[in-house]
Amino acid sequence: MTEATGSSSDRRPVKEGRIKKLAQVAHGRVVVLGVGHALRADDAAGSIIAEELRARFPHLVFDGGQAPENFAGPVRRAEPGTIFIVDAADFGGEPGEVRVARSDEVVGLMTATHAPPLSVLMSLLSDETGADVYLVAVQAATMELGGTMSAAVRDASAKLIEELGRLIEQGES
Repeated sequence: MTEATGSSSDRRPVKEGRIKKLAQVAHGRVVVLGVGHALRADDAAGSIIAEELRARFPHLVFDGGQAPENFAGPVRRAEPGTIFIVDAADFGGEPGEVRVARSDEVVGLMTATHAPPLSVLMSLLSDETGADVYLVAVQAATMELGGTMSAAVRDASAKLIEELGRLIEQGES
């Protein structure tokens, strides 16, 4: 993992700027698919974000856990205009940094740790739904088995819950 450098105030504009990009690309009904491993510290971020949002939007948010491909059917039935797949990743950024990428950008962004790769799932969902599909990657600090989520990823997750919730509501109005 990459170590964080600089103060948290140095990282804040990067995180918030990337999170705000979500509003620029979102259109129509917004669907969220979380990806993560609950026992691997920061890798739980996607699942935790999905669980929190699912309490408010059970028909538009899904926790794919370690097998997000199993949720292609429910995502398709939600008739999305935009799909955000949220996952912790190691793309060499600062812990808690958020990057938003299309499927063709994912291959160069990070190492594939899922089978099938998320880029394949993203292309499949785009083809099946006609929706724009984006990976929302949160830079992990640690993926230690049995570890606790880092403060930077916890902070980024809270901001993503707020922004994604706002976009889902906006897409429903």
